Amino acid sequence: MEPAVLPGDWLLVDPTIRRWPRRGTLVVFDEPDGGLLAIKRVAAGPGDRVDLDAGHLILAADEAWLLSDAPLGLLAAETGGAPIDSRRYGPVPVDRLVGRPWFRYGPLRRFGRLSARRPA
Repeated sequence: MEPAVLPGDWLLVDPTIRRWPRRGTLVVFDEPDGGLLAIKRVAAGPGDRVDLDAGHLILAADEAWLLSDAPLGLLAAETGGAPIDSRRYGPVPVDRLVGRPWFRYGPLRRFGRLSARRPA
């Protein structure tokens, strides 16, 4: 999720949310295909239309489309592959939502609130 969240960042997460937050918000969720916790950005929420190479899909009332912030070229150069996000595992149901990270408390040089918007 660079540059919004870097490895080693310590985050406070609001676990009280029970529905997908608005588009552009960072979320922590349990990855559908890996069982690990991940941080991604909500690109589309319940009822939104997601355009795909082979057409489109309409998200159900409990689903969101989550994407990585990292540019595809950077990911390909560093990891040799595409991002692990909804382009790989599809829509994410709300029961996988853990919470919304909202504050970085470490390291001190990066202390502060997390931006609700994707960096330019």
